[in-house]
Amino acid sequence: MKSTVLIPVIMGILSLGNASANQDSNSDLLLERIQTLEERLTVLESRFSFSSFMPDFAERFHVMHRASESDDWAVASHELQEMKRLIELSITIDADKGHLLQAMMGPVMAKMDSAIGHANGEKMATLLSEAVQTCNSCHVATGSPFIKVTLDAAGALSMRHPHAFTRQKMKRDHKH
Repeated sequence: MKSTVLIPVIMGILSLGNASANQDSNSDLLLERIQTLEERLTVLESRFSFSSFMPDFAERFHVMHRASESDDWAVASHELQEMKRLIELSITIDADKGHLLQAMMGPVMAKMDSAIGHANGEKMATLLSEAVQTCNSCHVATGSPFIKVTLDAAGALSMRHPHAFTRQKMKRDHKH
């Protein structure tokens, strides 16, 4: 009788030891995976900054601009919605600058949404100019006053990221 009880007790103790060893092994694997993911996340985050994010936002803005000039309100609306999505994502890249972008561009974007919804080209043209002033004010607020957005792509680097270029010197304390 004693051996009948003792054998299951010994088997139980042995299986607990194996379970503990398996648990330690699983914990080690989990910690290893977390470390690998953290390393990958660090690499991915190093590729994104607000400076690398803004050309995508600017391209959407300028496509929206050209679409509204052509009365292509579907494309204009699509680009505006994408810009709103990008603003939400910007907060994960740099919370302070993302919230600033959201606060500064939010009101003009709400008005643009209405102008697009009503296919109001005159109102949209006014709002595009307002948005350019807002963009340039944000650039000043974030320490990049030399970046000047323009609606006139003729004298700009490209349609992808039109900026007005003027002769100016770089300030030594500018940082990203």
